[in-house]
Amino acid sequence: MKKVFFCLLIFFVFFFTGCGGSSNTILPENMYIAPYIHSIAIPCKAETKGGNATYQWYESSDGSTSSGVAVQGAADMIFTTPNYHKKGIYYYYCTAAVEGKTSVSDVVSVAYTALPTLYLNTPDGVEITSNEDWLEDATISVVGAYNEDWNFESVKTGIKGKGKASWERPKKSYTLKLEEKREIMDMPEEKRWILLANYRDKSFMRIETALYLSETFKLSWTPHGEFVDLVLNGEYKGLYWFGETVKVDENRVNIYEPLDLFNDDDKNYLLETEEDSSDPLYFKSGIRKIPYIVKNENGMLDSDGNITSGGKERLERLNAKINVLEKLLYPDFTEGTDTNKCSAPNEGYSSMIDIDSWIKFWLVNEIMDNKKLETPESCFFTFDRQNIFKAGPVWDFETASVYQQSSCRLHNTLYYDALFKSPAFTARTRELWDTYYSRTDIETFIESTRDAISTAAKYDMMLWGSKSNDPSGVNRKDFNAYTDFLKETIIKKISVVNKFIENL
Repeated sequence: MKKVFFCLLIFFVFFFTGCGGSSNTILPENMYIAPYIHSIAIPCKAETKGGNATYQWYESSDGSTSSGVAVQGAADMIFTTPNYHKKGIYYYYCTAAVEGKTSVSDVVSVAYTALPTLYLNTPDGVEITSNEDWLEDATISVVGAYNEDWNFESVKTGIKGKGKASWERPKKSYTLKLEEKREIMDMPEEKRWILLANYRDKSFMRIETALYLSETFKLSWTPHGEFVDLVLNGEYKGLYWFGETVKVDENRVNIYEPLDLFNDDDKNYLLETEEDSSDPLYFKSGIRKIPYIVKNENGMLDSDGNITSGGKERLERLNAKINVLEKLLYPDFTEGTDTNKCSAPNEGYSSMIDIDSWIKFWLVNEIMDNKKLETPESCFFTFDRQNIFKAGPVWDFETASVYQQSSCRLHNTLYYDALFKSPAFTARTRELWDTYYSRTDIETFIESTRDAISTAAKYDMMLWGSKSNDPSGVNRKDFNAYTDFLKETIIKKISVVNKFIENL
């Protein structure tokens, strides 16, 4: 049995104040996480005049003080909760009696979710205020995982906020940079990790569902993650997805990165579509005007973050190569032409792209109805020294699957308006779909995930509310309602995609 869990929590205190035995109650924090086989110590202190307080702790079945049942033996200032074995949210309150007068505290909740608890502590509890500058000397710990090998304490890390618009939301996402590479929760060792808040996704599983599809369709690399309860500087912050970031590494986007480059040497690139003209490695393609940013900076920038002469030359050559591809895809394009109206592509394009990756990338995003492709935004690609353009990994699905579509709508995004006119591309799409369609079991996956995170999701909604600016504009009743809608939406969309492919 594990000892009472003092080391990583800031415990609350009830203050009963007054004179002549009378008292009032104040409760600062009232939501706590109990990790697996750990107890929580809840102190209650009465500050009175006129006598010593007598304590009694109660457990409430409905979170009110009207349904409490006295906890046997819990008559001390500190109440130690049991080690929970059944997932649930448990409610407690305390009474303090002085000279015949009794005060009742507010109700405190303790959740046991059966998920790992991730503790993040900053130096002196300082607030994380920037999504650009690293806050150093923080520590990260994982406690209460069923797999004991997942647990560790006080690993040093830097931390900063993640996102732009999302950073302005109440529930924040974070990026972590460990001092040293390490494996976390069976994910291969790395320094960079991410904590996704999923604030606008009250099913909490759009990202996980997209990644399930990516793995089912066998894209070359799929980010992995685990759901955790986050406690930041002793304060419960909700249900989060902790996982791998998209970056070049032998355990992630595994493309060769030479250490030294001459100006006329080319390299392999990780690209992201994002409208950010201030980035020194930003460029737009010639025909489609797709905004790309090179994400692996090796051989491109100097120590001050300025583009080098060699980096500038590489960027120009990369842009020229993508423009060659676009001319093959849109052979009769003229300035001002709608690319949807261009003729079928020159089949020579197939020597420059990895067709399977582009089909699988489309399948995941179309099934998830990920409107990020329309911008395009947060789409990742690799372009290697052999001039092969590969789609993926898939990423960023917080605003996906929010409407039930009766048709496919992403086949005109990126380069798909040309690719779906190519006989080779459409034939291969049918082949791959025939291979993977029967392997896609969305219902089983979603129900399994629902069961795993249901208590944690309910507790998160107690903190942040269930009506948190869902992208659809529709606020549903609870976690189960959001999950039911997600499952129904994706199952219907798979049927739509199947019909679309049959008619190619």
